[in-house]
Amino acid sequence: MNLRNSGSDQKPEPALPGPPRARWDRSARWDHVLTRLASTKRLSVSEIAEGLGISESTVRRDFVEMERAQLARRTHGGIVAVDVAYSLATVPRTTDECSARRERVADRAAGLVEPGQIIGFNGGRTTTSTARRAVARPDIDSRDGSPGLTVVCAALNIATEAVLRPSVRTVVLGGVAEPYSFELTGPLATATMRDLWLDTMFVGTVGLDISAGLTCNSDAEAGVTRIMIGHSRRVVGLATADKVGHRALAGICPVSVLTDLIIAGPVPEDLRAHLEETSVRLHEV
Repeated sequence: MNLRNSGSDQKPEPALPGPPRARWDRSARWDHVLTRLASTKRLSVSEIAEGLGISESTVRRDFVEMERAQLARRTHGGIVAVDVAYSLATVPRTTDECSARRERVADRAAGLVEPGQIIGFNGGRTTTSTARRAVARPDIDSRDGSPGLTVVCAALNIATEAVLRPSVRTVVLGGVAEPYSFELTGPLATATMRDLWLDTMFVGTVGLDISAGLTCNSDAEAGVTRIMIGHSRRVVGLATADKVGHRALAGICPVSVLTDLIIAGPVPEDLRAHLEETSVRLHEV
């Protein structure tokens, strides 16, 4: 049963935008399905299978897993939205090489998370993808009343990703929300973070330069991120090759502050040498 109106004058909906059919992994499928669901409120197996060019059995399995994760409710032939915010100010995702690189970085970063840890994120597309993957890991589960994972969020959209998971404890910093990054800044955010401690902090960046370090476009956002970094045992920088050599307005931290750097794309030799000199572990993906 198709959940869309079945009138004879109904025009077929266009295929979902996205990468070539062979590149639809589970994360990409879920991302597009949940984005579509946020606006349409209901989807059918057949329309998703047709739009993504995948089998209906694959779509059904995805819908079953989404229901288990409390991201949707299954109906006969499809799924409907539940009363939660799937994505805060969702922006359509591009499918170019930069996007593919971000997803590779996010996949490796999420693999560094250990069950039971306290992890933090600043705002950004790569950190958002990392958070989405981390909280969806099947081994993240509550045990003996303790959360399977604690996520400390400096960005509202990442909090939205995490709070959907019953086994994840979500801690949101106070403060003023920035309109483009959704990051929380100001005295409330910094005061809250001063009382919190992290096992691992994942740091997204606009620019990555040997001299300037990691940089972003807002000094207010940089200030909150610096406190999160200072309260973490492990600091993992997330970047793609297009960020290397670029300097944005505000400095977050020197490269040497990182314990790890995950980067997708070519790594310049001078950056590679600097990482070795400063004992920063390089993860190339």
